[in-house]
Amino acid sequence: MLHISKRASLPTWKAWLIRGAAIVLALAVCSIVTMIVTKLNPLTVFKTMFEGTFGSSRRIWVTVYRIVILLGISLAVTPAFKMRFWNIGAEGQVLIGAFAAAACMFYAGKIPFFQDPNISLALKNLVLIPCMVIASLLAGALWGFLPAFFKSRWNTNETLFTLMMNYVALQIVKFMIAYRGFKYIWSPNGTVVGILNSNAALGSYGVGWLPEIGGTRYLLPALVIGTMTVFLYLYLKYSKHGYEIAVVGESERTAAYSGIKVNHVITRTMVLSGMLCGIVGCLLVGTDRTLTDTLVDGRGYTAVMVSWMSKFNPIGMIFSSFMLVFMQYGAKEVASRPDLGLNHSFADILTGIILFFLIGCEFFINYQLQFSRNKKRGV
Repeated sequence: MLHISKRASLPTWKAWLIRGAAIVLALAVCSIVTMIVTKLNPLTVFKTMFEGTFGSSRRIWVTVYRIVILLGISLAVTPAFKMRFWNIGAEGQVLIGAFAAAACMFYAGKIPFFQDPNISLALKNLVLIPCMVIASLLAGALWGFLPAFFKSRWNTNETLFTLMMNYVALQIVKFMIAYRGFKYIWSPNGTVVGILNSNAALGSYGVGWLPEIGGTRYLLPALVIGTMTVFLYLYLKYSKHGYEIAVVGESERTAAYSGIKVNHVITRTMVLSGMLCGIVGCLLVGTDRTLTDTLVDGRGYTAVMVSWMSKFNPIGMIFSSFMLVFMQYGAKEVASRPDLGLNHSFADILTGIILFFLIGCEFFINYQLQFSRNKKRGV
């Protein structure tokens, strides 16, 4: 009666039409659940979610910032995933990149050049910010290189290796915050550095802070991640390296037979992935102006879902990142409103319903259902 077959191809506009229908259905189900469970008008809940993310100009910029950071991490893991290298280490790669940038900012405050009040802040940043970027790139590249090296030489499990590297990066950050050079500005619980280079008496106020553009500190990260999106789209679609990544992802044997050095491609791609994560880490520290062990806040794992939902398409990741950020922080706003009488659990229910439909719609994009009837044959 029911036959499931894989689609040969589906026009892009039809795929996005299916995704749009999934969102509408998800919102309808959320409305029904809201009415049954809470007796509240579902429009009130959705209005609260919208106000929580776009209710003011500041909230709009913060939402944009959250979207671009998630987008940046999703872009970083995409080359490895397209190569079928299961890089679960974006959390650690971003964090170690952030740590490298924070270390540059912190120790710069002890160098006489950066303490000299006669030297302009612009000149100090002209020297320090490139150093932060380079340090973050190198740190992220190292965290990407190690699992690729062990995979190419000894065929280790890259999923476990990259996952364990997350914990190594986390413990390094915790150790340095609590016991080493960052100690004099750490908080009582030992998990936060404080605002870096905020001591005007030392002449280091604002050194290493990313410049504000248009009156906001969040525009520069958006421009950088926007440029990264265009770069990665062109890199994966039109460059020789992108072609090699796709071939290795389809079949390593085919790639090797066609003359592609598979181990070289794996290492090169993971170094690139780590470097992109390092850039995001630098943006986090330079914009937030601090370092914590929760700075990445699980976005390294969420980025995996964004990349897969978007079929490794950098342009599609913009929409996926927007949807996830809107749901996550909109749901938090719902839970924080005492007049609604809801909590984080109900907010997570709404988020789960929407994610279920978004992920489930991919089945209908990749497969088609065919109904057949048994016909009676004449004798």
